Amino acid sequence: MFYLSPVARNLLIANVVVFLLSNFLNQNYITQQFAFFNPILPGTPDLLNPNFKIWQPFTYMFMHGSLGHLLSNMFALLIFGSGIETFFGSKRFLIYYLITGVGASFIYSFVNMYDMLQFSPDSEVYWALASIPMVGASGAIFGILIAYAYLFPNNELIIFPFPVPIKAKYLVGFYALYELYAGIQGSSMGIAHFAHVGGLLVGFILLRFFGFGKARY
Repeated sequence: MFYLSPVARNLLIANVVVFLLSNFLNQNYITQQFAFFNPILPGTPDLLNPNFKIWQPFTYMFMHGSLGHLLSNMFALLIFGSGIETFFGSKRFLIYYLITGVGASFIYSFVNMYDMLQFSPDSEVYWALASIPMVGASGAIFGILIAYAYLFPNNELIIFPFPVPIKAKYLVGFYALYELYAGIQGSSMGIAHFAHVGGLLVGFILLRFFGFGKARY
């Protein structure tokens, strides 16, 4: 459980270091530069969001809004990351992690643009949706979860506080349905449920159609 493979270890360290630095430095500046903002402002003449920077789809996944947010993501990386890295190999694992994180940001962006289109660009709600940044490794972490369920579907896991073991394929499947339901219902404000769904979806596509589901040679 507490063995960390090289890339998983470095990702964990990077997330912790960025979190600590962002709390010591100017948080507003760090957020404006490195959190993910929707790149498109639908229905406006300019279309492009001035808050968006080309590097944000990569940098946002190393930022976290709170200690609890950081700990939950890093705990999942600790538990599942090394097993997936051992199966993939370090290089392929890093590529997979980054692609699922970037993919999650853009799927979240599409949903966010759909929500924005329900309001006039002159409304406060429209600009509130446009100015809310997204941070966190959750999209990439959900990519790791779907990889674990895809590669080791019958491995049994025990989730605190429930003492009954459940197979990985059922646990992640139920989790995916919950995230989809919560995203549609708009529950748990402040949580980007569709970024989680995006990480799962992009991860599944990579596993099923791009060879990531095959063991390294």
